[in-house]
Amino acid sequence: MTTFAAHRDTVEFFVDCMHGGADKDALSGILTEDVVLYSPLGDDPLTGREAVLKAMRGIGAGAATNLAYKEVLSGETHHAAYFRLQVDDTVVDGMDYILLDADGKIAEVTIFWRPLPSGVALQRNLADALGMQPWELRTDVR
Repeated sequence: MTTFAAHRDTVEFFVDCMHGGADKDALSGILTEDVVLYSPLGDDPLTGREAVLKAMRGIGAGAATNLAYKEVLSGETHHAAYFRLQVDDTVVDGMDYILLDADGKIAEVTIFWRPLPSGVALQRNLADALGMQPWELRTDVR
């Protein structure tokens, strides 16, 4: 028999928060103090509630022209939330891969975006707003 990760309601609440403009207080309540965010925004992960909140709010409450979560998926150890994100004219499809702690708080999020050219363009659009280094899409690599 398949078992599923506990606390799916936390992920559904996270999705509701992001749809509602990424309310800082609401998000703060579901993140662990030492939460880690692995994202296509930069090379190094963001660590700690304040840093992760800043990035999430920068996207959900600020830069996003349109953010729409489509589905929450649950596995044995993780949950995932499928979304479509638009910033200005750039659109990506993405997935938040979420690990919760035993208390049902978000301990780790890994964000995946596709397609690559749109993901790079989106990162460049968001980099300045979030204080990160913009990426360049290299086409001359062999």
